[in-house]
Amino acid sequence: MNRLMLDYNVLYIVLVVAGLVFFGAIFLSTRPAQRAKPARVDAWMGREVAWFAIVIVILLGSLAATIGHTPWSASAATDRQVVTVTSVQYGFKFSTTTMHVGRQVEFHLKALDVNHGFAVYDPGGTFVAQAQIVPGYDTVLRLTFTKPGTYVVRCFEYCGIGHASMVGEFKVVRG
Repeated sequence: MNRLMLDYNVLYIVLVVAGLVFFGAIFLSTRPAQRAKPARVDAWMGREVAWFAIVIVILLGSLAATIGHTPWSASAATDRQVVTVTSVQYGFKFSTTTMHVGRQVEFHLKALDVNHGFAVYDPGGTFVAQAQIVPGYDTVLRLTFTKPGTYVVRCFEYCGIGHASMVGEFKVVRG
């Protein structure tokens, strides 16, 4: 299990526990004995403000924990390798199929006919990244690969009857 997956699993568990605590608090505060008492609006107002604050803190905490993992934070490295990928029904054409571990790769993605997806999977079959390819628009995707091997690219946008066979690959080597 990689670090990012672990972070998301911990976040999921924390949110589930927070939800159970929330449910428990609501359940305990709405018992028959509690309902028999006259409603105090001022007390409910305080609870609403408290719960609103708790939700805001949880959302801000989730944002702070995950914002560093956003894919759009990659700026162009000066020594990057630029690879042009042209997509057409039903295949990908790479300007080169060899990339290097630890060196940023800047994919320039172009479609000649219809919308396509560009989904990258590492040698173990784990999803790495994806981008949409739109005709007439140059999409840029920057990635730095950390392990060598053969990476598979699949189309993630239905593009016609041969969509399922739209698969490409490239190699990432050391050095």
